[in-house]
Amino acid sequence: MSMEPLSPMSQMLSSPNLFIVITFGFKTKCNPSTFVEGFKTTLINAPRFSSKMVINYKKNGEPVWIPVSIRVEDHVTVPDLDYPNIENPDQFLEDYTSRIANIPMDMSKPLWELHLLNIKTSNAESVLLAKIHHSVGDGMSLMSLLLACSRKTSDPSALISNSSATKKPVKSMISAWWLIAGLWFMIRVTFTTLVEFFKLMLTTCFLRDTKNPLMGNPEDGTQSWKVVHRIISFDDVKLVKNTMNMKVNDVLLGMTQAGLSRYLTTKYGKFKVLLP
Repeated sequence: MSMEPLSPMSQMLSSPNLFIVITFGFKTKCNPSTFVEGFKTTLINAPRFSSKMVINYKKNGEPVWIPVSIRVEDHVTVPDLDYPNIENPDQFLEDYTSRIANIPMDMSKPLWELHLLNIKTSNAESVLLAKIHHSVGDGMSLMSLLLACSRKTSDPSALISNSSATKKPVKSMISAWWLIAGLWFMIRVTFTTLVEFFKLMLTTCFLRDTKNPLMGNPEDGTQSWKVVHRIISFDDVKLVKNTMNMKVNDVLLGMTQAGLSRYLTTKYGKFKVLLP
């Protein structure tokens, strides 16, 4: 049986408590058998979804990937729920998400699981929760992979397509100016990287984080946490982006930091967070 070592980043994220929970909303009810059959021909073809992580004691106890035979049905959960008697579907979804998010990943099998809920929320007719270990991939790559497993309803054999952006004409201008500009860019990147690395080493060796409510107390042990869903309008995000002349990531980061600042100020009173 062939073994494949984990990448350095995956080794850093090999703890059972490091995983990603992704929520997908659908306009129609889920058909569990259709999902299972679809994933049999798509998702498990990705090597990380048909391999489990084990410790190789012959190589200083380093974790490695080992391919295994897999049954998709063992990774898909369809809870038997009394949907008509659920008074608040949105709250139920938050509680269900929080419950699976507080359970460490089962490391004895491939590190992913799916939960299908045919519950109608204020934003979807049904919901798919994907719980995938962080060593398998980051959030963006995992969402892209799951979307790539879907097909068009008009043509089940065709992949979904997004509207492509209009390509700007590329001017063929290879000159000494572009070579100088490229060289200057590389010098700036190299210099900035060295400066940031030096600052990181100084911070690691001589500085400590300021104590704040976000820092956990080692004596408290592992505490449960709650997932809260919030839907935002992408039109509002684009409005702020264009007004402030920034990127979408900048807007989302600013929203997150502002929300965290308000939460800490409200909960802890005297504690203040200085926004840039």
